[in-house]
Amino acid sequence: MKIVCSKSDLFNGVQIVSKAVPTNTTMTILECILFQAQEDCIKLTANDTEIGIETTINGTILEKGMVALEAKMILDVVRKLPDKDITIETDNNFNTTISCGKLKFDILGKSGEDFTNLPKIDKSDKVVISQFTLKEMIRKTIFSISMNDNNKIMSGIHFIIEKDTLKMTSLDGHRISICKVQLKDTYEQIKEVIIPGKTLSEISKIINGDAESNICLYLEKNYILFEFDQTIVVSRLIEGNYFNVNKMISSNYETKLVINKKELYDCIDRSLLFSKEGNKKPIIITVTDGSLQ
Repeated sequence: MKIVCSKSDLFNGVQIVSKAVPTNTTMTILECILFQAQEDCIKLTANDTEIGIETTINGTILEKGMVALEAKMILDVVRKLPDKDITIETDNNFNTTISCGKLKFDILGKSGEDFTNLPKIDKSDKVVISQFTLKEMIRKTIFSISMNDNNKIMSGIHFIIEKDTLKMTSLDGHRISICKVQLKDTYEQIKEVIIPGKTLSEISKIINGDAESNICLYLEKNYILFEFDQTIVVSRLIEGNYFNVNKMISSNYETKLVINKKELYDCIDRSLLFSKEGNKKPIIITVTDGSLQ
């Protein structure tokens, strides 16, 4: 394999797929990024079996082939290179040379045949949503997922599409977040899955959040596929039935008030000066007629 591409394209591609490289694994091949030089494109792929990311970068293919390179090493090397064209060349033993100007690095690669391929997802039925909308919905729900893996369902976000409405719900046992948005299209069949919070967190970091750019979602029984720009993200779904949140939220409240959002935020922010994270002391709110303290 022999390819030539710009540093910016290569670094951006490596950064994107490296989000799917596991930090702890007994399978050393999963610590790598798969480089594939095909007839018409250069693909980079990473896969930790729970989430997989594949992106396409621009470049010139001088010789087709593939090689798996250790993710941390390739990321560090490319980061240190000057802003010039980079050449990556491998021999039959997967010895890889990365050259840029007067600089040259020799890295021992691995066979791409041993790499775990991403699962194939049926693309016959898709959901289209703007990147801005999805990014905002993730921001408004991701903070209230559970960080405790003892309850897998709480570590994900409930994703349900009914007709032209998308609703995302998360809870951690103390907080519940619900975000709804109206979609451009209407879907006859209800689509309902639980997406791991880690997946949505990584998606939020990758997408640009442009209101004019769309992201396509393909849902299957065990997987969800996100497709946008020149990147695809495949994630395993969380199995099980989500909680009946409607029964958890009461409709009969003793107190209801309307308050300026910024004023409330500023009051809480100032109160936190006297509440350390470790002592878990609550902020006490007193509501009287026309006043909140």
